[in-house]
Amino acid sequence: MMTAPADQITTDPTATAEQRPASNARRLRAFHDVIGEDRRDVPTVPDRDLLTLRRTLIQEEAAEVDAEFRALAARMDAGEPLVAADLTALAHELADLLYVTYGAFDRLGVDADAVFAEVHRANLTKASGPRRADGKILKPEGWQPADVRSVLERAASSRQ
Repeated sequence: MMTAPADQITTDPTATAEQRPASNARRLRAFHDVIGEDRRDVPTVPDRDLLTLRRTLIQEEAAEVDAEFRALAARMDAGEPLVAADLTALAHELADLLYVTYGAFDRLGVDADAVFAEVHRANLTKASGPRRADGKILKPEGWQPADVRSVLERAASSRQ
């Protein structure tokens, strides 16, 4: 099996699954296989029930992440000393949010790794942009957004 150079693994949305290391998306696909979810290998518009379920799961996990951020902030505001282990609940909830998000990608038949690579590529071009007061990097002049449509079209055409 050939492997891609490290820079291609992280930024090339056209890299095949064999060129990528084990990824969270591939781990999630394995979970779906174990629980008997239908495999979707091309972008597929879901039925209304699946769309609603995936939205609900993501909203529930996002609310749990928000609750953990608020709990940590409240402890900070109270002057409580915190240690790295105090991030445990937040880290867990962030991972759960990723899990249901990757699950949504998988159930839509969308290659999360390829989409992420394209968004990552576009975000890297923002590195020269100005920063907002809170540290967020803003889009520089001439910035172009990620071309996710092309990623989906490539995936659909490669499976025909």
